[in-house]
Order: sequence, then structure tokens, then C-alpha cells
Amino acid sequence: MKKILVTGASGFVGSRFVERWRNEYVMLTPTHAELDVTDAVQVERYIVENAPLVVVHLAAISNTGYCEQNPDESYRVNVESVCNLAAACARNGVKLVFFSSDQVYNGNYESGPLSEDVEVCPETVYGKHKLEAEQRALELCPTAVALRASWMYDVERYGMPVHQNFVLAIEKAIKERSPLVYPVREHRGITWVRDVVEFLPATFSIEGGVYNYGAGCTMDTYETACCYCEMLVGLQSGPLLQPDYARYPEHERNLSMSTDKIFRASGGRVCFGSTMDGLRIFADINGLCR
Repeated sequence: MKKILVTGASGFVGSRFVERWRNEYVMLTPTHAELDVTDAVQVERYIVENAPLVVVHLAAISNTGYCEQNPDESYRVNVESVCNLAAACARNGVKLVFFSSDQVYNGNYESGPLSEDVEVCPETVYGKHKLEAEQRALELCPTAVALRASWMYDVERYGMPVHQNFVLAIEKAIKERSPLVYPVREHRGITWVRDVVEFLPATFSIEGGVYNYGAGCTMDTYETACCYCEMLVGLQSGPLLQPDYARYPEHERNLSMSTDKIFRASGGRVCFGSTMDGLRIFADINGLCR
């Protein structure tokens, strides 16, 4: 079995990846105390001593507000750690797969699903750091794969970390009858983490580069929330869901991504559906539909 180093193995995506694939691979899952990915010497030593064939780098600071307020820490974790791993992987012939973000598109004015060929100019600290990590990692390690992940969701599961996400927020609003406000001037895909985890091994053998990685979506975020809420309990807008027309006043925020490139590169093995298709399957499997 292939030996894989997974950083951030106790996190939202990492814990689910390890659980799903632990019988298919030999998993190296060091804690932060065992491997500080911001320390280049530690990274090099760990890779040389343990000789993984693939590194799946999932350790990151994903709270965009926190990154905005703590840019130095964000840079160390979201940029320098990627560079450390990329350099070590290049020197030791190891495949690197790491997560970037759809937030690299948050400064784009184009509409419709965006491809990886679009020139990006992110406006936030988090988006800027993710873009720099992509660029520097691929310079150091041209075989590396950068996956621009979208907003993800899952139910609460025993022993698995979960952050506040789209489906949990709507579930709470329905139970407590508390209103939710979603932006109208934002388009983005929202992806079930199960699909993210399921497709990851197919990225180990694709050509190095940047790939969009998540569910597609042509609707605005408010419309997506309305459709999902209607699917669950037959409710749409009104007191439960309210549109926010004021957010993103300078330009509409479009994070909607085309995944044609990774579909072709993986020979069809990475095949994300639409956001609503994913939510429908998620709701059916978890017994949430009315």
C-alpha cells in the first residue's frame, strides 16, 4: 500500500480523509508537535526519514476573518508551510497535493463558472496568500497539484470536527425559527466534504498544476439557500431566509468554478456535480428531506 503523509489529519477534511481511506493506504498522521510544517528543517527531516510517496497537505488557517486580522500568522501557515513541503517533495521525488481556495477569485469581475485560465487578483489576505502559495509551490515543485476548494459542509459526526457551515446554519434556523441572511450578489459552489474526500486519491496521479475542485453552481447564495430550505421543509424566503442586497457593493462576488480541467486530467474520475445535486443527495442520505 502507498504510504501517504497527511498534514492536518485531525481537521475537518483531514479526519474524514483518513477515516475513508485508512484501509487503502498507510497513513502518516503526525500531530503539530511531531511535525511543524512551518519549520523547513523539520519538514525535510520527516519526509526523508518516513519516505512517503504522496503528501496530502491539509493543515491551514481557513478562517478568512482571522487571516485578515492576523496576516503574519496566515502567511506562515498558508504560504510558508506549502513552500516548505513543496521544496522537500521536489528534492525527494514525492507527489504533493495541497488545498488552495475558490477565494482566489474574490476580486474577479467575470460572470459564469470561472476556469483556471482566468487571471485572478484576490482582494483579501486569505485569497492573496492562497494564490501566492500556488505560485511559489509550483515554482519549487512543478509536479505539485493545487486544488482550489470551495465552501464545504457536513453533518455533525461523532469524533469528527465540524465547523459552522451552510447546512448546519439552515438546520439551526429551521429548528429555532431564527432568520438567516444570505447575499444576492454572490455566486459560489458549496460542496459536500464526502465528495471532496472521495475524489482525492484520483488527484495523486494527475499532472502538476492548479485545478478547480468543488461543486458547480449558477445560482446566487440566497437562491441556493432558498432551494435547499424548500427541499427540506417546503419553505422559501419570508421570515426564515432574507436576501442581502447590500453586501459586495463594489462588484458581485463570483466564486463559481468550472471543473472541466480536473475532469479531463483525471480521466473522468474527479466528477463533481452541481451544488444542488450534492445537497439533494446529502439530504436524502441523511434523512433530511420532507
